[in-house]
Amino acid sequence: MELAVLIAAVVGIVLFALSYLKFAYEGFRYHVITGFLALIPVINLIALPTLWDRTYRMLIVGIIGLAIAAGAWFAGADQTFWGYWNRSHKQVASPALSSGSNNNGAAPTAGTASGTSNTQADNNTYSSLLPSKALYRLDFETAAPDQIKAFVGRIVRITNSEHEVTIGRIQSVTPASVFIERTGSAHIAYEMVLSNIKTVEVMVKREAR
Repeated sequence: MELAVLIAAVVGIVLFALSYLKFAYEGFRYHVITGFLALIPVINLIALPTLWDRTYRMLIVGIIGLAIAAGAWFAGADQTFWGYWNRSHKQVASPALSSGSNNNGAAPTAGTASGTSNTQADNNTYSSLLPSKALYRLDFETAAPDQIKAFVGRIVRITNSEHEVTIGRIQSVTPASVFIERTGSAHIAYEMVLSNIKTVEVMVKREAR
């Protein structure tokens, strides 16, 4: 239904635009001044008596189209349009954020939210991976920061020099940075400068006690 009213609004706008262009076209065919008058809203009513015989059928179609567009717009097409608009801009903005971080070498503070809230949310997510009758448990084991290249593809918990905590899967490591895919941000890599890393903990599987 939402898509139907949006399509109706688009069709109505197209019909109105065609009638408007037809009116202006006939105005220029009649006279240059009449054509310019026909292009200007409200003022183009001056040219209406002159061009009526040439354009009345198309004008009626345009009025009908305008009525359809207005009705569909107030019936919910506006909300559907802005919903698609916002979703499309979010999809464009997310890759742009990742690219900007990679190019500028931003510190992890640019790609992470509050360390405490993220840690709690991520811990809850990983806890849901445990079976109902656990044969093992997942835990974080401290590792040396200079060993981080060996943890590509592993889940780690990193604390930076500003005491902010980031949990995610290591996607790749360069001589200067590590790129982490955080929980809930699939396919978006957050860059962390290696020199800003204070501690590294890697997720391991332990036998349940």
